[in-house]
Amino acid sequence: MLAANTLEQKLLALEARYDGLLRATVEGIIIIGTDGRIESFNPGAENIFGFRAAEVIGHNVSMLMPDDEASRHDGYIGSYLRTRSPKIIGIGREVIGRRRSGEHFPMELAVGEILTEQRITFVGIVRDITKRREVQRMAREREQELRLVIDNAPIGIFTSDLIGRIGTVNPALIAMLGVPAAEIIGRNCTDFAVPQDHERFAQTLQALVRGATVPVCELQWRGRAGALMNVAAHLVLVHRPEGSSFVIGLVVNQTEQVESEEMTRQMREQLAHVGRLTTLGEMASAIAHEINQPLTAISTHAQACRRLIASGNADLPTLADAFERISDQALRAGQVVKRIRNFVTKRESSRETVDVNDIVGQVLDLAEVDAREARVALGTELAGDLPCVFVDPVQLQQVCLNLIRNAIDAMLPLADDQRVLEVSSREAEGRVELVFDDRGGGVPEHVRAELFLPFFTTKESGMGMGLSISHSIVAAHGGTLRYSDNDKGGARFIVSLPAVPE
Repeated sequence: MLAANTLEQKLLALEARYDGLLRATVEGIIIIGTDGRIESFNPGAENIFGFRAAEVIGHNVSMLMPDDEASRHDGYIGSYLRTRSPKIIGIGREVIGRRRSGEHFPMELAVGEILTEQRITFVGIVRDITKRREVQRMAREREQELRLVIDNAPIGIFTSDLIGRIGTVNPALIAMLGVPAAEIIGRNCTDFAVPQDHERFAQTLQALVRGATVPVCELQWRGRAGALMNVAAHLVLVHRPEGSSFVIGLVVNQTEQVESEEMTRQMREQLAHVGRLTTLGEMASAIAHEINQPLTAISTHAQACRRLIASGNADLPTLADAFERISDQALRAGQVVKRIRNFVTKRESSRETVDVNDIVGQVLDLAEVDAREARVALGTELAGDLPCVFVDPVQLQQVCLNLIRNAIDAMLPLADDQRVLEVSSREAEGRVELVFDDRGGGVPEHVRAELFLPFFTTKESGMGMGLSISHSIVAAHGGTLRYSDNDKGGARFIVSLPAVPE
């Protein structure tokens, strides 16, 4: 009798742990019988589908599916029981679910089989991937938006090979020359310049290919009607990942310059947004790695749980620990996606009163991935009780992130233990300053005058827009961005902004 009581107590304890495990996990866990009826519906499933457990238990699981899929579900189960040929058992896949409201949504579904001496049941683990799909949609929209920015830019843009043969043109350049695209593509840039400027452009292009920093090339072009235009051609050499290179040219018609404050503001914001997209593109590999780590961990733990449950020898403390790890990794991946979305979302410039220390904290969260991958130690010395500043927070984040990533790149040739970046904040004469000190080689004296000019870069594959955009953002906020050497021999960049009076 005592042994029976002990066994009953163990079974009750086991049942309590099992119930606690189902309640603790953030994923939806649904258990059904061979008749397709729901036997267990955990809180995670309640949150995903909007049903309470009491509303679904005893009902066919097809109520959670779109009509076209629901009508076929019982046939799937029957076919599997007859043939033992799995269609989805043990295979994770993306399917469509239906919430209580009738809304259809994308989800990941992994189905496992639980075999006991008495019966067969099936367990499904469900993850709502609506947000992931939204991020993918946003990425596609941003890519399309970048193409639209180029197509609608008010300045002429072209690409060419290394000898100046034009490959693509945007509508603004077509309008500027008054020549159809078919009559531009394939021709050399010098075909549109007056004869006395042919040699100048060729020499500028050759210097660019050799790796030299070239100034803006001032030329005279003729359009279809023979009208003479004074243009400024900004050229930059871009290296493709596979090793080949091409030239991007931005052509500004200086003959009829329109000075409009509103146009200047809009262009600055567009460039700032493109700069954020470019930064995100440069960080894509590290970001993908950062997101892939928790997703891989989630998949590994989920598969381990499925195998343990299917074996009938599941150790509940181990399962509980695994589900806790799944929850932690899901939250980690979600935070990474949230930070990226907040950074790249396009919106109208909006200034507000902020604490620069909060901005630094947010930027370090974004930069941590790159810093860890480059083995750079990030240190901070943030002053307390600083006055606030009146800025666009996202644009200030962009400035800080650009300076941090430049510092990381500058320290890559150093030994790992020498890669240190220090970020500090301070108050100075009614202004708030952010200081970025690295241990790299600094900026050579002879190029400092060009440091903040568009398309100036010391990187082999750089576009040369980061510091220029950062400088224009800070200036638009009534501040300054300046450079000096620090006492460690590296670079020091100082962002100085007007403090908001108390």
